[in-house]
Amino acid sequence: MVANVIKSYSYNFKWSIWSPRNLPLPEKPNKHLRISMCITCMGRTHDLKATLIRNIQDNEDYPDLEFVVLNYNSPDDMHEFMTSSPVLPYIHSGRIKYLLTKSPKFYSMPHSRNLAFRNATGTILTSVDADNFTGRGFATYLNRLACICPQKAFFARGTTRIRGRIGMYKSEFEELGGYDEDLEGYGFDDHSLMIRAMNSGCTLMWWSRGSGVEFQNRIWTPRERITENMANPDWRETEARNTDLTLAKVGRGELVANRYRNWGYAQDLVTYA
Repeated sequence: MVANVIKSYSYNFKWSIWSPRNLPLPEKPNKHLRISMCITCMGRTHDLKATLIRNIQDNEDYPDLEFVVLNYNSPDDMHEFMTSSPVLPYIHSGRIKYLLTKSPKFYSMPHSRNLAFRNATGTILTSVDADNFTGRGFATYLNRLACICPQKAFFARGTTRIRGRIGMYKSEFEELGGYDEDLEGYGFDDHSLMIRAMNSGCTLMWWSRGSGVEFQNRIWTPRERITENMANPDWRETEARNTDLTLAKVGRGELVANRYRNWGYAQDLVTYA
């Protein structure tokens, strides 16, 4: 269903999709934009332990990069891990910005990502799920994409199986109101943002195996495990609801989310440095 929806919108709205055949990537970009890789976690610390430090090491070549890691009231040992000796040096050096909120009772994909994105300092923001491996040199590749599309860009693997990995310029993300916090549970939150961004005139800047590196590897997790910390664990129901809600809003021309709402906010948010 998701693939059909995206194909329909792509065709009807004539989305702009970058092609290296028409505009090749620069081999040596003339600038390094600040990039924030944003990770949110609630009950998935076992994945974060496998991915976080490896992702930092795989992007050591990029000079202006931060990892924003949000502890979304994780019920496991996430805080102990984030304040342990292997992680603390990265926090002290500024490579990791560690955030903690203890107020959420359930995991919200839109709110958690908005919270991380709005507290990031990068010009480019990109979401990296706790179970994702970025691949070696991902930040460098992302910067190369940005250098040929300095505005109105939506960064993703493609239009369908994006697996939580999307990116935008922070200013444009905020202009769109971020992820729609009316969406609940699992499913379609990334595609909702994509549809609104692409219908607003963004160009899809994509990465794939054609880049020479796989930037989309992850730890496989059943969807039932992914939804276990959500208020409604029935991902089929929530994905269908989120899809219908998004299409209804976009059909009314509502491309900006969270109007009249203090979105991406947590009163008790603590930053560790």
